[in-house]
Amino acid sequence: MKLNAMYNFKHKHNLKSIKWKWIILAFLLIVILYGGVYFFEELTKLPPQEAIKQSLFNTMHAQNYRFEVKATRIYEGKETLLSDLHGEKGAQGIYLKGTIPLIKADVEIYHLGTTLYRRDPFTKGWVVVPTEGRVGIEQLITELNPLGVFNFPEENLDVKYVGVERVQGKKCRVYEIMTRGENRYLQLFWQDFNYIIWIDRKEGLIRQAQISAEHRDDSQYNLKLLVSFYDFNKEIELKPPIPTE
Repeated sequence: MKLNAMYNFKHKHNLKSIKWKWIILAFLLIVILYGGVYFFEELTKLPPQEAIKQSLFNTMHAQNYRFEVKATRIYEGKETLLSDLHGEKGAQGIYLKGTIPLIKADVEIYHLGTTLYRRDPFTKGWVVVPTEGRVGIEQLITELNPLGVFNFPEENLDVKYVGVERVQGKKCRVYEIMTRGENRYLQLFWQDFNYIIWIDRKEGLIRQAQISAEHRDDSQYNLKLLVSFYDFNKEIELKPPIPTE
């Protein structure tokens, strides 16, 4: 009986040892595989400046996407909302809606082809504004383009890779850029631009960006822009609204 008991004990002990060995082996394999994938991704990662150029190209050539743009002014640690906008970009043009608390105004606009449709804040009807050949309107359309904030000289970018973060459920590489910027509207009041850009690691698209700058006349005032892009290449159809007669 003692021999049988001793045999059963050793047999169970050996089975447990074998089980733990397999668990440890599986764990080590997972670690090795994960490490290999990580090493491969780091090895094939583009240089920072090239990664920014490629992501700008990919994002600007996306047929469709949705976006959000929020601008705040910071003074002595207090933030004031300047604008809060969201919209869609499709093959037909661009749609934009939101609020501009600074001037206590709501805005809703379609820019389709050469025609601008604007929602009248009083009648709530739609007004057609021809854009062709009108410099002021053309400048407005440029400013409405959410990708316009990425207009900076590509040849002299000071780009730094700062790590990986998850945005919108996507793993993104994060880059920091110091540049003067070349957006005509922003440059009127702001200078010393700092960009933090989140680039989708798989698709090479810009998912999010934060832009900060200081006021040209008073460095105590700072600007912060937060831009988000999502629903890339999803089906988006923009139809012109019916103008009010």
